Amino acid sequence: MKRFLALLLCVLMVVALLAACGDGTQGNVQGNVQSDAQDSGESSDQAGSTTVVIGGQSDLVTLDPGNMYEPYANMISYAAYDMLYRVQTGTMGTPEPSVATDYTVDDSGLVYTFKLRDDVVFASGNPLTAKDVVWSVNRVLNMKESNAYTLIKIVDKVEATDDYTVVFTLTEPDASFLVKLTSNAYCILDSELVKEHGGSDSGGDTAKEWLDNNSAGSGPYIIESWTPQEQLVLQKNPNYWGEAKNIDTIIFREMTSVDAQITALKNGDVDIILGLNTETAKQLEGVDGITIANGPTALMTFLVMSRDEALSPEMSNPKVQEAVRYALDYEGYLALGGEGCTVPLNFVQQGFSGGLTRDLSTDGRDLDKAKALMEEAGYADGFDITLTCASNNSEGLEWTTIAQKVQQDLAEININVKIETLETTLVYEKMRDATMPFYIMFWSPDYYDINNQTAAFLPGVGEDGTAYGNRTKWERTPDNEILWELANQVQVETDEAVRAQLSEQLQQEYAKDNPLAFILQHPKTFAFNSNVFDNVTYNDLCKIELCELNVK
Repeated sequence: MKRFLALLLCVLMVVALLAACGDGTQGNVQGNVQSDAQDSGESSDQAGSTTVVIGGQSDLVTLDPGNMYEPYANMISYAAYDMLYRVQTGTMGTPEPSVATDYTVDDSGLVYTFKLRDDVVFASGNPLTAKDVVWSVNRVLNMKESNAYTLIKIVDKVEATDDYTVVFTLTEPDASFLVKLTSNAYCILDSELVKEHGGSDSGGDTAKEWLDNNSAGSGPYIIESWTPQEQLVLQKNPNYWGEAKNIDTIIFREMTSVDAQITALKNGDVDIILGLNTETAKQLEGVDGITIANGPTALMTFLVMSRDEALSPEMSNPKVQEAVRYALDYEGYLALGGEGCTVPLNFVQQGFSGGLTRDLSTDGRDLDKAKALMEEAGYADGFDITLTCASNNSEGLEWTTIAQKVQQDLAEININVKIETLETTLVYEKMRDATMPFYIMFWSPDYYDINNQTAAFLPGVGEDGTAYGNRTKWERTPDNEILWELANQVQVETDEAVRAQLSEQLQQEYAKDNPLAFILQHPKTFAFNSNVFDNVTYNDLCKIELCELNVK
């Protein structure tokens, strides 16, 4: 009879657990549950699973490390893959060894030699060796159409001199190379496994579709499934070589509404929410069992104005673009963004070498100057333009809200703005095809060094161009060559004080003419269930540090 009652109690507990968890995405932490049959002398090695649910709005387009480029990409790549170096926990971008144990660099600054750990295995059970590092780098080097290629093209060649030694030869010296290694472009893939699914290190790679729903890494988690714009599921890697945490499943649930995220956290349907800012977080102040956390980010929101006359002869005019910058009510955007926001002078954020903010007392909104520039450009009576924005947000500030504010601001200089709202993935596609004359975008670095920004925001079109040079058709000319001269000095300078001076000079020159209008740099505000976690660490490169999550 006692045995029967024990078994009955076990069944009832399992039924209750299933009712609470539904399809595995409801509820928060499923505590470890062991069969009560053990109490009656029967053995059982079956245990419950621990699941954490995160609610937020990501911008994921792909889970293939060789094609990833979006701000949330590193959150997933850091959980599923290893690099030679990774960002140290709790820092904005300090690199620390991961698969690498140490390195040397020759006197030329071009040749880096890395020694690797000899105890790392992939989720498949295959050992990670130097040949996998070489194959992974060469794969991206031969995917020039990939956005990740821009982060890796500094590599001239990479060689395995033995099973645990890798030698990189760069095309030119790069003071940021170790930091650059922390980006997803340098993820190490299980070469044998990926080759079975279309992977190639010599061109013609077709593994992206498989990697979007599978992972081939050595990180603490593997990708179980991904339904874009709905949900991503990670499962603990049973072959993880490092120290495993006590979470079996991590679910990232796409939630576009900040209000819905707040409600879900209050109700216990999610454990962490990411879409807050300082204003929306006030709804959670004083709520039992919820902790509000803050941290710095390098996320910037800005307006992009194409120089392509075929898209808009009016908006492509450099004088009009300058007028837009003077017409913006920066104080108003600061109020919308909430406490902790700043206005960058242009493309170098606070936290990076020589980052400057806009002095709103001397270089803020100036409608008279904006109107004079419009007249000088020949558009005193204004014109009509479509402003495209994604159904997305910058740290809790909806892009549609920003668009409405831009619409109001520019009406005062006779620019009639029509707002077009599209799905995020479609906006990204149009952005990379350079088919929008005027749109809202954000930027979060792929690695934490000013060289990342110069490689993205300076003028230049074509294969050797920059991201926003190509996206705006902003050509490199003798008039803006000074930008590249300064950027090239910044790239190789190792004295931080000198580097900061060069950076400041570069930003001042950039302010004279560019096709962008930088609105805000945002802080991070998120919240978590303090009954589940003692602490949740955030790193701006990889967002929530999934590798560090541990439940109570």
